[in-house]
Parts: sequence; C-alpha cells; structure tokens
Amino acid sequence: MMPLRQSGRKLFCGALILGPLAWSTAVTGAESDHSHHSEHSGHSEHSEHSGHSGHSGNINSPPVMPSQFGGPYQSMGALGSGTALVPADSPGYMWHFNLPFGDQEDQSCMAHGEFKLSLNSQGGPRGVSAFQSQNWLMSMCEFRLSETSALMFRGMFTFEPWTSRAGGFPQLFQSGESYRGQSIIDAQHPHNFVSELSLGFTQALSESFRYYIYLGFPGDREDGPPAFMHRPSAMENPAVPLSHHAHDAGHITNGVLSLGFDYEKLRFGVSAFHGREPGEDRLAIDIGGFDSYSMRLQYMPSENWVFGASYAHVHNPETLHPGDLERFTAFALYGRRFDNGYLALSTVFGKNIEKHGGQTGGLIEGSFNFEDRHYLYSRIEYVDKSGLGGTNVFGKPGLSAFEHDEHDKYNEDAHLELEKSALVGAFTFGYAYDVYASSSLRVGLGADVTFYDIPRQLSPVYGDPVSFMLNIRIRPGRTF
Repeated sequence: MMPLRQSGRKLFCGALILGPLAWSTAVTGAESDHSHHSEHSGHSEHSEHSGHSGHSGNINSPPVMPSQFGGPYQSMGALGSGTALVPADSPGYMWHFNLPFGDQEDQSCMAHGEFKLSLNSQGGPRGVSAFQSQNWLMSMCEFRLSETSALMFRGMFTFEPWTSRAGGFPQLFQSGESYRGQSIIDAQHPHNFVSELSLGFTQALSESFRYYIYLGFPGDREDGPPAFMHRPSAMENPAVPLSHHAHDAGHITNGVLSLGFDYEKLRFGVSAFHGREPGEDRLAIDIGGFDSYSMRLQYMPSENWVFGASYAHVHNPETLHPGDLERFTAFALYGRRFDNGYLALSTVFGKNIEKHGGQTGGLIEGSFNFEDRHYLYSRIEYVDKSGLGGTNVFGKPGLSAFEHDEHDKYNEDAHLELEKSALVGAFTFGYAYDVYASSSLRVGLGADVTFYDIPRQLSPVYGDPVSFMLNIRIRPGRTF
C-alpha cells in the first residue's frame, strides 16, 4: 500500500509541474488546424487585442464582448472572480441586457449563474447522502465613462443557506469554517447569501498601461486563482476542491480594497481586507477593519493562458483557531474555444502556514465540451490537512472511538499523528449532456464518481469509500 501511495504522489507532483506543458503540446495541433480552417473560411485568428477586433475562436458563436476590465486583451471572456483573470478564449454562458436609463451604447450588462440539483452519495462509514442544490447568480454592469475609462458594478447571490442540509453539503475530507461552534469536517459549508457587492473603476493612461480600483463589501481579494465556480475548468463539477481553503477561499471577503495595474500582458494588484472568514450566519455581512493584506501577479502570454502567483497575510481568519495565516499560491489556466465546444484546464497549488497546523494542496482539473452538448470533466487532487480524525459535522465518530490493544504502539502513534495532518487524494471523473440547449437556456444531466487515496491508518474511520453524484444543471445559453 505504501509504495503505491508514494508512486501516486510522485506521479501527481510530476503531473502538477508538467501538466501545462503537456496540455500546450496536446492542443498545438488543434490550434494549427483551427488557424488553417479559419484562413480558408474567411476568418482571421485573434488579433493582439481581441476586445478591439471582437472576433471569437468559435466561428459558430457571436463575438466576445469587449471589457475595459478584461486584462490585456480587453475581453469580457477574461473576467473571473473579482480582479482575477481566466483565459480570454473562454466560453460565456450569460444573458445580456441594458438598463432602462443612460446611453445604451455606453453600458454593457449581463447576468450569469448556475443552479445544480444533485443526489449526493458519499461513500464509506463516514459518508452520508443528501438531495442538495449548489447555486449562484451574478449580475454585472460596465459603464463606459470615456474611451479609456469605465465603471463596473457587480452583485453575486446564492440560495445555498436554504438548499444545503444542516452542517453543509456532504463531502468526504472537506473541511473549513464552523457549524454550531464545531469545526466542519466531511462537508462543504454553504456560501453566504450575499457573496459579492462590489464597485470597480479602471482607466488607461497609455496603450500599454492601465490602472484599476476595486472595492467590495463583500468582494474577492488579490489572493489565489479565480474562485472555482468562475473557472471554466471546474464549471461542470458540482464538488468544491478539497484544497479550496488553501488557494481560492478569499472569494467572499467581508471588506476589501484592491489597487492594481495592467502593463502589457502583466497584471499586478494588492489588497487590504478584513481577514476573518464569514461567520455561521450566512445572511450577514460581517464587515470589519482592514487588518490583512495580499498581492498577486498574473501573466497572460496569449488569449489561451493565464499564469499567476500570490501571497496573503490573513489576520485571525478562523474563530475556533485564533492566529494569523500566511498563504502562498501558484496557478496556470488554459482555455480554448473551437467549433461547437471548448477545452479548459487548470493547475492550482496552495499552501497555508498557521501555528496550529497548515494545509497544502494541489489539483489538476479540466472540462472538455464537444459536439456542443457533450461534456467530460475531471479533477485530480491531493491535500494535506489536519483534523480529519475528529468527529465529523454529521456526528460520525472519529479515531477516538476506536480502541486498540495497549501494546499497539504503532496505532497509538499513528492516531496522534493523524490528529495533526493527513495526506488525502481524490480523483473525480464525470460526464454531462445538455438535454435542452437554446440561445437563452441550457439544461444538462450528468453524473460523476470519486475515488480516494487515503492513509492506511484512516481506514477504521473512512473505510475504502467511493462517492458519486447525479446532477441536473441549469444555466443561461452560451453567448460566446
């Protein structure tokens, strides 16, 4: 068992490092074929700034709308969560509309989101089953103030406080935040009803330099990759990454001010923010003083890639575990649209350093849409986190409930160690199909299965689990 786990870790680490290069090689031929096809079809490839050309990589889709907030390519397709960027050549599922006031030509408004209804069955003795819905709805309006400046309003909401069972969405090995004064283990907490209320301003001072200001109560800080629900690579997967709290957990920050700039193909930003994580009252906005800070560098060498790294110093994020946290993240995102589909891939690494025990995690995830209605998706991740040996949020017993022979020193030592941390792997594979697809709405049916790699000493608690989910997914039609 141990050699297999060691081989698995080595393979995962190698894939985490070499994954983006392999992806690039795999799609080079497809890009070449697409370019050749475009030349003969009377369509040119993306220009240096697609926001100005308005061209879409998918010749059957409308052009991507421009956005002054969309990074070096000025593309609405590049907008992730907060000021984080996704590849400009990403798909967009959204509704466009205009407000009944102001100059219609100077405003660009849209709404997008997802509603997933799932039968969630988590395996093994610690697993529970539930009917649940993970969902969100976001609206955004960008107002052009001049040829070089714009204002943006964003609002994001979720009904998860009412669509999750008590304790959260069942998910083996997931942890983070609290429920009724207990640390959440084996569940994903619901997100706050008000997930974002933000205002942004940007202005170009030259063709190659632009600055931006972002204020959110709540909002997303300069910390980690775009939040999982805004990454095209994770769009089909209803499960939250097990390493979520090691890299993109800052997407709901109750008070954040960010300043940054775009120079050529680089984006750099810094944030001051309130470090405490959202409380158990999911209807409240727990605004506090700006006691933490973060910084992030993002690089877009082309419309298909985003590379990034960040650092954050977070003051007292957890109520049950006082103390500051330092977080380091690195990520690479790839995206490409093609005729009747797209490919989206991500590699993410994050590390938390805390006095009561840190968390380190990495993942590779992807979504492949082909023939318009078919989707394959997967996530492979490893995370090293503490506390998994305790009683979980649904009352399932932990390691302390299992008695061993007083001379079984190996097991005693193992239990003490596992109370501190455990390295866990999760491997998810899924498929979805749009049973209804129009310009305004898409309804999909899907299913996925998750296998795990866990330490042998956790077997008395978790057994050898396999989990699955059956999903109905509803979202806006694809506009680009």
